[in-house]
Amino acid sequence: MTTQKVNETLTQVGPGTPMGQLLREYWLPVMRSERLAERGGAPLPVELLGEKYVFFRADDGTIGCFAEACPHRGASLVLARNEDCALRCIYHGWKFDVSGKVLETPSEPEEDGPRFGERVKLLHHPVVEAGGVIWVWLGGTGRKPAPFPEFPFTKLPAENVFATIALVDCNWLQGLEADIDSAHVSLLHETEARNGPLKDLLDDTAPRDDIDPQPYGLRFAALRTLSSGETLARVKPFAMPWYTVVPELPNGDRLWHAWVPVNDHQTIMWYLWWNDDQPVDPSYFSEQFGLDLDTLNPDNIREGYTGENGWGQDRQAMRDGKSFSGIRGLVLQDVAVQESMGPIVDRTVENPGKSDRGIVRTRRFLLDALKAHAAGATPAGLGADTDYGTVRSAVIVVPEGEDWRSASS
Repeated sequence: MTTQKVNETLTQVGPGTPMGQLLREYWLPVMRSERLAERGGAPLPVELLGEKYVFFRADDGTIGCFAEACPHRGASLVLARNEDCALRCIYHGWKFDVSGKVLETPSEPEEDGPRFGERVKLLHHPVVEAGGVIWVWLGGTGRKPAPFPEFPFTKLPAENVFATIALVDCNWLQGLEADIDSAHVSLLHETEARNGPLKDLLDDTAPRDDIDPQPYGLRFAALRTLSSGETLARVKPFAMPWYTVVPELPNGDRLWHAWVPVNDHQTIMWYLWWNDDQPVDPSYFSEQFGLDLDTLNPDNIREGYTGENGWGQDRQAMRDGKSFSGIRGLVLQDVAVQESMGPIVDRTVENPGKSDRGIVRTRRFLLDALKAHAAGATPAGLGADTDYGTVRSAVIVVPEGEDWRSASS
């Protein structure tokens, strides 16, 4: 259980809030590259951390990110012309290149134009395209960004990565905490676990979390006692500020999650699979995750399922023993329970148990990161020596009497 003040500190991400200031120091995965594939195409509006931005791909393929409001009179640059590797505001024709430089101010006297343009400050932000994902750093125009988090999939061929995304109507911390929660996999996802590669998790529905600090964040080992007497250790990393990697499937596919705040009440949810050694075949896991590949919209994988229609919950399937949750697939099950808590869950009335040890530890870790940031220290994941390439999961069967750490080495 936590206090209202702590709950607000952890969940409020807008400008000037402690968490919002901290999160702006990290790179944010914003959208799939394919969503902004057209060179010279229409700019796209994106809200992040309670502020509005515009992304565009220039004629030469580079990507720019500006504050949405034109610095002249505030007209939306979503309406701008995308021309000559620059955006031109349609209101008064002011033109800005990808780097944010003011190129033209045709509404001003010709003799004042160059000098006037030099005084105009356009809020622009560095962008990286890697792993089929567009990333942005919002730490401040003119500041040096943090090192880019080179997750393993950012260096793989496109066919080895399958990225999907959805907008979830709840605070970002609800998504992250659900991801860290190891106990729910045996319960909420019981039907899918029983019929798939996770069936061993049903031997023990009350896992114990063993937690190690890492340069990037924390590493959790959910320990379950198998019917054989051995211990199953599912090792999942939490990398600051909102990343996890789910233990791999039998074919080597790994699932990367991210929970990027749009604002206090909405979150960009990432489900991204990658395989180090072979192309990802979505048909291998599509049924388990409830993905209809014939109709899938990778930019909105929860399309058509909301709280208004109960996220498609089928009560007859529950009565017939065909589905524990009545909701199709792991993705929608996760979305449903997270949104069902409301926009920001009231953590002051919770009753955390032993199975919630990882969540409690994560909250403390985030609070410590806030304190470090406020004191001018470097929070986890922002150090130049942090290697996001080591953020990997594992599944380990540990013989009786042996520690999972030694079994994994």
